[in-house]
Amino acid sequence: MLKKVLLAAAGTVMVCSSVSVWAGDAEAGKALYMQKGCAACHGPQGQSTNPAMFPVLAGKDANYISEQLHAFKSGERKGQGPGAIMNQVTASMSDKDIENLAAFVGSLK
Repeated sequence: MLKKVLLAAAGTVMVCSSVSVWAGDAEAGKALYMQKGCAACHGPQGQSTNPAMFPVLAGKDANYISEQLHAFKSGERKGQGPGAIMNQVTASMSDKDIENLAAFVGSLK
């Protein structure tokens, strides 16, 4: 019984997560990407200025990006070295900001 409840809850979380990301505004996300300075490390089109230090974001799924940004914001994921800035940058982001940013990054090829 518990297994069924957990599976149902996991399915609900996945559905809610994907719905919220798809609700993101990629144009607003692009503006936020530039405003927050994401392009300085990850490149204007998500190709990274230094892939050994900063991940390439282009080609990543919007849901993945949303999950990572939420993990940085909550402190569940701690940026290391130059990546430590991710915890600071995401701290002031709203859920809608994260959705928009994820929608933009998810659109990069």
